[in-house]
Amino acid sequence: MAVIWLMLDLTGSASLTGFIAFAATLPALLFGLFSGVLADYYRRRSLMLISDAARFFFILLIPILYSADLLSPMILAAVVFISASFGTLFNPSRDAIIPELVPETHLLKVNTIMQSTGYLAYFIGLFGAGMFLNALGLVRLFYLDSGTFLFSFIMVFLITYPRPKQRPAKYESRHLSELKKGLQYVIHEDRRIFWIILITALNNLFIMGPAVVGTPLLIKEVWSGSGQDFAFIESSYGIGMLLSTFLVYRLGSRYKKGTWLMLAIIYDGLTFIPLFWVGQLMIDPFWLTITIIFIHSLGIPFIQVTRTTLVHSIVPGHMQGRVFSMINLAVIGVMSISVALTGIIAEWVSPRTIFLFIGIAASLSGLLGLSMKSIRHTD
Repeated sequence: MAVIWLMLDLTGSASLTGFIAFAATLPALLFGLFSGVLADYYRRRSLMLISDAARFFFILLIPILYSADLLSPMILAAVVFISASFGTLFNPSRDAIIPELVPETHLLKVNTIMQSTGYLAYFIGLFGAGMFLNALGLVRLFYLDSGTFLFSFIMVFLITYPRPKQRPAKYESRHLSELKKGLQYVIHEDRRIFWIILITALNNLFIMGPAVVGTPLLIKEVWSGSGQDFAFIESSYGIGMLLSTFLVYRLGSRYKKGTWLMLAIIYDGLTFIPLFWVGQLMIDPFWLTITIIFIHSLGIPFIQVTRTTLVHSIVPGHMQGRVFSMINLAVIGVMSISVALTGIIAEWVSPRTIFLFIGIAASLSGLLGLSMKSIRHTD
């Protein structure tokens, strides 16, 4: 939240706001797949520690450089890019380490708990940012942000578990060869995973740019809202996602997970369409936006929890790091394209209109998956 609003404050430019979001997500596009290879061949806990330590340092640079009057838009983008590059190590390592820590029968429950703690942190972080924004100022929030990575480093360091079985010995740093094996597995051995990744990429191409860049532009352009408004509106994601995890916990095992996943992607698109009417109805735009975002957020756990559990269930353990990195690429990597396009398009098209069209397109990607019997029956 802070880095996007900081760029918007520094420049007032929609395209540069899209550019900073692009810098934060481009590493997933460039390095995401190789991070999955590393997660399959090195100890996942160690990769998570490296990721947290680097992000602590580089995020700390932002307020230090700003205080020294050295923080230009390009330097900010460079710092964000480097920090995000180390961040690509974390998600595939975290997701792939879970089956090493818990039995298979508990995977759905554990993934639900994992996601719910993330959603709780999302709410606390953004709501807290809104509460502290006036007292501390936008830039000082980065001190708190860097501290969260230090806290994460300590928590990951305290994890103890038996060292997993030795990874295959023929690695010899042949990243391209191992990456090719992962791609061959997805494309040729299990087409269900291929289609899930492709539909995930399509959905995020339409959804993520407007969600990340379009929302602050909507707030600032439609009703001249503040960074505090942005923080509070974004925090409603955390509330909705946290509440929805209880529904996933209760309902997730009743029907095929592939069906849940595609229905949730359809819902993901449809619930963004009402943002088109923000500022046009006789309703306070702040409360209308926060209500729509809350309703939208209820579908996100049905995407994230069910998709993660599907990978744990149907992908061999030695391939999970690479598959999760491909999913991360389909989410964060494709987001880099989406945010850049949104920033450019928003120079000519109203953010409200953008939400209308992307909502329709994203829901169609879910309908594509739901039309495929092999996806509907995947569990």
